[in-house]
Amino acid sequence: MATASANPVGRTAGRPVMHGVGSRVVRGPDWKWTKQDGGEGHVGTVRNFESKEEVVVVWDNGTAANYRCAGAYDLRILDSAPTGLRHEGTVCDTCRQQPIYGIRWKCAECANYDLCSMCYHGDKHQLRHRFYRITLPGGARILMEARKRGEN
Repeated sequence: MATASANPVGRTAGRPVMHGVGSRVVRGPDWKWTKQDGGEGHVGTVRNFESKEEVVVVWDNGTAANYRCAGAYDLRILDSAPTGLRHEGTVCDTCRQQPIYGIRWKCAECANYDLCSMCYHGDKHQLRHRFYRITLPGGARILMEARKRGEN
């Protein structure tokens, strides 16, 4: 499971993400909670925000716990489509989903090429191309590293 390019919960242009209830999440860069989530690669759902610094996640293994989302980032957003956010006027150029729900992935190498999260994480389009991650409709573009490096 490729999670290095997922968005840290709470980081959107320096302000907390309070619209993320329902987002699917995985371990983030500051994870220190051993196997509370069921282990590396397991997924959970954001249930609610206790504050601007703390979020409650229910893991697919049934465990519910509070995590940091300001200063230290215990989580990364894997998929925000369950939140209902949609990018009107955009089409996934692989599966043809219209509009794109959740995170929009825009190819930085091609003139006009967009992917939904399912297609992006499913390794559609060119793996050596870099993509912009667009979390909110009309929001900032965050340039991500290529999903695969090298010549093969």
